[in-house]
Amino acid sequence: MTLRKNFTLQLFLIIFTLGFLSPVRAERASGEFTAQQTCPAFVSKNKSTNPDNARVLPGYKYDIIEIISISNPGWYRIILPTASPKERWVNANCGEARLNSGNDDGGSTENGSSNSGASCSTAGQADSYVLALSWQPAFCETKPDKPECKITDPKAYQARHFTLHGLWPNKKSCGTRYGFCGEIKTQKSNFCDYPAITLDADSHVSLAEIMPSVDAGSCLERHEWHKHGTCANWSMEHYFDLASDLARQFNDAGMAYFINRKIGQQVRTEDFINRVTAVLGSAAKDRIKLACNRGMLVEIQLNLSANLTYGTDLEKLLPGAPLQGQSTCGETFLVDAIGQF
Repeated sequence: MTLRKNFTLQLFLIIFTLGFLSPVRAERASGEFTAQQTCPAFVSKNKSTNPDNARVLPGYKYDIIEIISISNPGWYRIILPTASPKERWVNANCGEARLNSGNDDGGSTENGSSNSGASCSTAGQADSYVLALSWQPAFCETKPDKPECKITDPKAYQARHFTLHGLWPNKKSCGTRYGFCGEIKTQKSNFCDYPAITLDADSHVSLAEIMPSVDAGSCLERHEWHKHGTCANWSMEHYFDLASDLARQFNDAGMAYFINRKIGQQVRTEDFINRVTAVLGSAAKDRIKLACNRGMLVEIQLNLSANLTYGTDLEKLLPGAPLQGQSTCGETFLVDAIGQF
């Protein structure tokens, strides 16, 4: 009987004590988390929920939005741009964090360096680039109202070649926020609301072929220049000539030939990446990301090093570039034919 009373008393004390313990709560924070190893990035850390098997990669920096807890960090909530949803929890043991000492709109970090928002709209500070290429027929399945999608000629350039989406300067400390380094500081809801750009005749002809929206009138080139091109610290002609050249190099390396033979067919994702690796070198495998929608290949993104000059071989720009995130394609994808929507 005495043992039972003692047990009841101990249980009461435990419950009583727990009632006064405050639960560990996430606190808002800002800063950067640098991964030092490959670790899972959870939607829910308590349930270990990770539906897309997202991971942080060593050497990459991620924006911090929350922390548990500031006095003794155990988890950081970060922004993982390639994931969906992009807000993810990562264990503190997976890397090193530098928290802003001030508020969320920028300030001094623990090492005293500047992380102000202004630095994310200052030209000439790119430490890598992304070359984004579209498979236009599949893009038009999802955006059939775009003017360039009215072109359904199977002999058109975009029917058998990858087209240029953009060339994006990146800055690690800014995450996905590096952009608008010119007079325009905010994104327009309609691309044609940006000021028009003017290229010399040769540059215009070159760009209009590799970026069909130029002559079709959907104004993608305006958006790409004002958001991305202004941060490259180059002339408008140089920026678009360089981007066009890189896109053509990808096609001419044999990828246009490869994709043409697969139109209307399912392609193994692994086979496609192996083909890219065969023509652009072993570094391409970890620096390419494929984006699919409705089971179709829509876009390719290649990470490039900061040593970007006109005429440089695309293959030479891959080894020094950051690693890419995970592709959104499954084991296979469809190569869509033009005019099928």
